Amino acid sequence: MGYRPRKSPFTHLKARNLVYTENDQTYTLISFNRDTMLLEVHIKDGTEMKIVTDFPFAHLPKKIKQELNPL
Repeated sequence: MGYRPRKSPFTHLKARNLVYTENDQTYTLISFNRDTMLLEVHIKDGTEMKIVTDFPFAHLPKKIKQELNPL
């Protein structure tokens, strides 16, 4: 048959600039791990900036999930 390289389970999303706002907080998606279905997200709440490395995929809005689905 042929050699078919395995896709990396880790996908960088920073270049795609996926941002959404919920509850007066701005969420910026940084990376996505398909094996664990967890994202790295920067959350900006006013002047406070927080990085969450284990944000669940299930907590994303449906519109954002549809943009990530083809990955």
